[in-house]
Amino acid sequence: MNIGSSITQNLDFNLDDLMALPAALETESRDRDLGRRRVESRIESEIVIDEFPGHAIQCAFVRASAKASPLLTRFQAAGEYAITTCHAGGWLLIPSATDSVAYWLPLQPMMRELDDALHVVSEKPAQIDGVDLSRARMAMQITLPAYTDLDWSFWKFPRKDEAFIGELTAFSPLETQPHFLWGSHTLYKQPSDIYQHLIHGHVYENRYAWPYKRKICSENDAHALYVTLCGLERATGKRIYGLLKTQLLLSVLSRQSEDGGFRHGEWTDGMESHYRLHCSAMHMMMDALAERENPAVRTALERAAAFIARQTDDTNLGRWFIHDELEHRSETMNKGPFGWIPGGVMGKSESNMLVLNTHLDATIALDRYRELTGDGQYAGLVRSACDAAKKVLALRPAEWLYDALFRAIGLTLRPTAVAERLPLPARALKRIAWKYLVPRLPAIKTRWPRLVMPGGYIDREISLKVWAHDYHSINVMDLLRFLRRFPDEALWEIAEAALRFGQESGLRERWLEIKGREYAAGFWAEALYHACALRPDLRYRAWLADTMLLLADRNIGLPPSLLGANAEAMPPCEQAPCPMPVDGRLRVANLSRRDHLEVLVVNPAPEPVPLGFGRNWDVALVWSDAEGARHGGQTPTVVPARGWVLGHARREAHSTNAGTR
Repeated sequence: MNIGSSITQNLDFNLDDLMALPAALETESRDRDLGRRRVESRIESEIVIDEFPGHAIQCAFVRASAKASPLLTRFQAAGEYAITTCHAGGWLLIPSATDSVAYWLPLQPMMRELDDALHVVSEKPAQIDGVDLSRARMAMQITLPAYTDLDWSFWKFPRKDEAFIGELTAFSPLETQPHFLWGSHTLYKQPSDIYQHLIHGHVYENRYAWPYKRKICSENDAHALYVTLCGLERATGKRIYGLLKTQLLLSVLSRQSEDGGFRHGEWTDGMESHYRLHCSAMHMMMDALAERENPAVRTALERAAAFIARQTDDTNLGRWFIHDELEHRSETMNKGPFGWIPGGVMGKSESNMLVLNTHLDATIALDRYRELTGDGQYAGLVRSACDAAKKVLALRPAEWLYDALFRAIGLTLRPTAVAERLPLPARALKRIAWKYLVPRLPAIKTRWPRLVMPGGYIDREISLKVWAHDYHSINVMDLLRFLRRFPDEALWEIAEAALRFGQESGLRERWLEIKGREYAAGFWAEALYHACALRPDLRYRAWLADTMLLLADRNIGLPPSLLGANAEAMPPCEQAPCPMPVDGRLRVANLSRRDHLEVLVVNPAPEPVPLGFGRNWDVALVWSDAEGARHGGQTPTVVPARGWVLGHARREAHSTNAGTR
């Protein structure tokens, strides 16, 4: 449709002046304290400007808003420019004058519809109507339909900064391999992918969340991206990763509510807070503080800790962190998308669903906060929450009933190829379990509360009317993280049984068969990373390698921690850079810890692949293969087809290089 004749407004953006708008136009002083400027140049536009002290580099998020009529927008800069693509993604605008400025446009302009809570309701790439690359100027023109927002991001840096241009144009294979994100379960493959999430200074999931099919803000994805960038920064030494980390941190902090919380509105129109996402914001802040002190981050963390400390329910077992803001009252629970069974077992409030993973994560976050800051005011709460977790995980009522149930229900967790070979009676029992037993499981758990089942399976919660077996991987991951802070042999036995169940029952393969549940395999690899970090068992390394092969086959991506820079599991001062394989077909898990370097290298290819690392790694490792055979001090020449090798070295042998900080 030709809408040009109905255009009543024009809006011009001069890129040369975009990031030098006067301070009088700033609208939020708190953002300024964080290193971000938010300016409103006129009623149709808002510009968010990120500045990086010590760097002659800036980034601007531009939002133009068409009201009742279409809007013609122009983006221009004086001088002669060449437009090229780059390996970081997006486009580089390189001026012919070496004393001028260059621009990186990481993502094409996007037209979006937003609701009043700034959820993304719909989006599509904007059509650039025309490009002018004359000797006098560079200009691009976009026509924006009525009642639509246009978002575009621009990085500005000196043309003479050839090193930064090189960072955007030259990439090692490690930097372009896919990484699995904890929130949206989508992939990061290159720096421009950040801007699938980073929208006008807020971090969103890169998916339309159920049930309203809209994109919500997600500190979970922000933290996953942050940990990924930490690993890539340590491996490569590139500035761009540190700058992107800073930008993600600013974007999370600037969204914090006055009461210290983070709100999302995933399940209702009331912008309810989801506390797992809130805890991800805390972990991200703590990762940043573990690297360097920042008063603004510390203040935001203190407020976030105070907020999560209030989100508990008093039970007979101890204090329990609830899952989300809806769980505070039955009235708000009824506004959510799930059926639920009210009940006051163990003295809990009837709307508390006893969701395990959020309780574990909040307990971990508050104890990590104490350790990092020295603020012990929540120590009693953490002790009570820790006791409650142990008591819930120890519940074993109606053993005979649950044993019979999960012998039948376990059949529904077999992959199709295995289930089809079951004898006829077993297939009949499987159908009965799927049709009649699984729907009744919430009522049974409400009557005889239990999360750890015979055989090792760990359920998510007590009385929601759902069957979320994909959460077994998340529960195991969180239980292992909990064990890092609160060692307990009885809990380790539960974790060990849960690891065996997930690995040997066929549940991993079943997840990969079910649309929408494939993501659980990504969390399974994350859980196995934590198992490897906690215990030296070769079996866990073999399970991790096997899972990495599955992830590569399905293009799910490796979880961020495998780069070796998750500050919760390994403080920054003790991290080692992830070795960068020369051949991009190889996948690496950096399991280095404390005084011991450990590298797992997996080959998903159907043929042997040469083993070699880039310049960031010069350590002689002692290698062994899947059968445990050692190669002495010699690096194997190849990694076997669909196989793996494991390398070890003492930390003292590790030399400082460009990838370390």
